[in-house]
Amino acid sequence: PFAGGTVDTAKLAGTHVAPDIGARVIVKDGAIILRFFEGLDWVTDAPQFHQRKERITDRKKVLLSGLIDGDEKSSPLNVPPLPEERNKNLQRELARKKLRRNPNRYFQISIGGLKLKNDSFAESKDHQLSSILDLSMSDFFIAETISNGDPSKMMGEWINESEHPRDDSDGIIMLKMTTKHPKLRVSSDGKLMSDESRATLELLPLRFYLNQNALRFIRSFFAVSPSETGENDSQDGDGENDGISDDEIINIFFESFKVRPCKLKVDYQPENMDIDSFRDGNYVEILNLCPLEDMVLALQPVEMEDLTGWGSVFGELAGRWVEDICATQAHKFFTRAAPFQPLSNLGDPLADLFMVLVVPEGGVTNYIKSIVGGTTNFAGKFLLEALSTSAKITRFAANQLNTKALPSGRKSSLLRRPRNVPRHAGDTAGHAYESVARGLREANYKIVTVPLREYQHNGAGGAARSALKGIPIGVIAPIAGASEALSYTLLGLRNQLRPDIRKEEEASLRGLQD
Repeated sequence: PFAGGTVDTAKLAGTHVAPDIGARVIVKDGAIILRFFEGLDWVTDAPQFHQRKERITDRKKVLLSGLIDGDEKSSPLNVPPLPEERNKNLQRELARKKLRRNPNRYFQISIGGLKLKNDSFAESKDHQLSSILDLSMSDFFIAETISNGDPSKMMGEWINESEHPRDDSDGIIMLKMTTKHPKLRVSSDGKLMSDESRATLELLPLRFYLNQNALRFIRSFFAVSPSETGENDSQDGDGENDGISDDEIINIFFESFKVRPCKLKVDYQPENMDIDSFRDGNYVEILNLCPLEDMVLALQPVEMEDLTGWGSVFGELAGRWVEDICATQAHKFFTRAAPFQPLSNLGDPLADLFMVLVVPEGGVTNYIKSIVGGTTNFAGKFLLEALSTSAKITRFAANQLNTKALPSGRKSSLLRRPRNVPRHAGDTAGHAYESVARGLREANYKIVTVPLREYQHNGAGGAARSALKGIPIGVIAPIAGASEALSYTLLGLRNQLRPDIRKEEEASLRGLQD
């Protein structure tokens, strides 16, 4: 905010000299990290269970028996709990443990390089200028651990130096807002008038890695439970509320709110599709049919007027963007779906090659150069897609062999992939070798070591039975290890050919804490 020079406050205020500043707030290189965990930090009350009301006759019998016996231990206040009560108490304790915070499941909002300058001006009869806000965030991302247990970014900066180079002074989010006092402080119906603001919001290109389970977790985190809704309704019904009503809260009024154009690149990984909801008319469920990869959306500039409150602004902004995407870019949800995404990537270079062949330009020399250039471009794109698709298929095969073919409940024999992105094929050698070696060791253990032990204890019959049981794992484990090794090697080759994709993946890991 401080690189663009001083703001002409005199021009904004409509005065000959700059108005006096009553208060100034400056933040340089601030950082904010917010983590929202699953569960509760303070579980004071156990979950309520519906208990059967005691009949009056049963209660009288208990009191009379305590008076007749006259023993302190037989008093109704010291009666040992019945088995049903002990079971309920145990259920309460188990439920309370489940409600406690889970430190391994959370989503996180991180802000880095925060720069803020807010000037509040002294009130004067000569002008209505109230404040000027200049906000910038050099780093902003949202991360989650819901999808695979490791911290991974849901949203962050889309780094691509060739398509949209970033200036050092630019922030991922930049907001400038000028606020003025209203000419009439009190409306005709006796209500206080809010300040009037003009704001401009600018976003750098953003990269999204969305997972269906993570989105559901965030939605349920902010959802209001029915019990809380009932409590709020009961409090409102009492008629005694010392708090401030919604009518007394003065929301900011935006005379104008402008949003600059922005680009998004989205990957979406669905987990399951709700068929019943789709049959009931919720056609959004079709997005959960297959993953989306590298879908680029262009968000158009938006200018909104006469809105009250930030909620109205962001609601109107989201509505306009969704409407524009559905009208002009809905086809991308089909072309960027996983089954069609490789064909879509090859469409443009194939069309360019076709145009070169059909519509020649210039002489023979230029025609031959155009054919060579178009063929080289198409071949490079085809090789890149072949490497990317093969890496995905082989990794999928390795995961399926470990999760479905191996016995249920058995730990996977696959090595955990390194967190660092391989820069070239040489970086993949270590992980590839360990994956193959681990698969062979697993096969050797099941086919040789275990039958040998069975032979020593139970003879040839036990060894034969053990060898037959170990054959499936002995075959699957080496194949899974080799598939993982091939997938990781192909990934390194792809990153060697396309360093821009590698830098984009490295940016998705930057700033994350294990």
